[in-house]
Amino acid sequence: METSFNLNSIKKLYENSSITPTDLINDCYERIEKESQNAIWISLRDKNEAIKIAEFVSSLPRENKPLWGIPFSVKDNIDVAGLATTAACPKFSYIPEESAPVVKALEDAGAICLGKTNLDQFATGLNGTRSPYGACSSAFNSEYVSGGSSSGSALSVAKKQVCFSLGTDTGGSGRIPAALNNIIGLKPTKGTLSTKGFVPCCPSLDCPSVFALSVNDALEIANIAFLDSKVDESIRYDSKRGKFNIEEIKGPIKFRVPKENQRDFFGNREGEELYEKILGKLQTDGAEIIPIDFSPFLEAGQMLFDGPWVAERYSSLFSFLSKYPNDVLDTTLAIIKNGQKWSGKDVFEAQKRVNEIKVILEKEIGVNEFLLTPTVGFLCKISELKKEPISSNSKLGYYSYFANILDLSAISVPTSFYENGMPFGVTIFGKAFEDSKVAFIGESIQRKLSFLPGKESY
Repeated sequence: METSFNLNSIKKLYENSSITPTDLINDCYERIEKESQNAIWISLRDKNEAIKIAEFVSSLPRENKPLWGIPFSVKDNIDVAGLATTAACPKFSYIPEESAPVVKALEDAGAICLGKTNLDQFATGLNGTRSPYGACSSAFNSEYVSGGSSSGSALSVAKKQVCFSLGTDTGGSGRIPAALNNIIGLKPTKGTLSTKGFVPCCPSLDCPSVFALSVNDALEIANIAFLDSKVDESIRYDSKRGKFNIEEIKGPIKFRVPKENQRDFFGNREGEELYEKILGKLQTDGAEIIPIDFSPFLEAGQMLFDGPWVAERYSSLFSFLSKYPNDVLDTTLAIIKNGQKWSGKDVFEAQKRVNEIKVILEKEIGVNEFLLTPTVGFLCKISELKKEPISSNSKLGYYSYFANILDLSAISVPTSFYENGMPFGVTIFGKAFEDSKVAFIGESIQRKLSFLPGKESY
């Protein structure tokens, strides 16, 4: 069955009675079976069970069920009732009785969860190879990493095995695999979507992310997953800006970009050229391109992977690591245990410095001004990652690590292809609660380039 997997297309097919949810689920499982060599799934629902769920959904009226019959996947550090949560560590595995609130909200809207997807163990990595369940490769070139840590979630959408997926994004885990697999990666302002029922990585920074085949799809999913602060007291909400809807920006848009001598592509000259072409196109279309000192962003980002926030990661997993250190991958264990060296003094000094950087950026970035960077400047082969797992991973996060520490909203959108078939994308960053504005820009860029997420070849 040839089916476009964006939400509008599926909904129209349902409205016209062209297919049923059972038909679509059967199609999804056929696609999954064809891609079994790429380690996308950790636990997949039995097909017969998924069909029973589809039949039940079919018996419900579509009214007030905006995701009626829509299949999706969930990163395996987020609870789904009845399916094991492993965080890519078999010894850690448990079966939750309740789904995470964001998952339940989607299921209540009629969506059908097919299973749990692979990830870098304990969401520690940006590459997709750190998993005992297998390494993930890009959907476009199997020599290259898929990006992580939400590797399986991104691949399940890129391969059109599901219509959308939930991931997480602490330092780029949602944006980077989106860019390396030619799909949309929405990282909302931290705290605007619930993280209850998540295996914590850095609880003060963890953020659900949405993978989808269009900006509009990603926003619709985020809107449905949104819980009122009266329901979840941990939710941050800005009533002036509303929920997740595309907000048209009136007046000229200004893009802040790293100064040329601060744009690091780690020898990837073609990536640098693709980024420059995007900037040139935007400038031709009337946008103003303004270089900015990128060093404060880099300084903040370094605190995440080589600073006091590693201590929060260590604290989150201390109990398990103390009991079962031999059940954790060597690289993952080494990274997390690095959190032991940071003192309370280090933590407070870092928090003070982050606040200073936020003040600097508040002055630097004005109204209708947004940071625009490559999502990933470094194309990394799996073989290279295995030789240099730490330094290669850090290169992948050069343009992503700082987002949640600096309380930014962000969306990654694909824009073009490399000659080797790998996709290239950019990330638009806005201030906290500017999710709707960065989405508008992301959708606008895609429209101007006539470049579609989910395009299967270059």
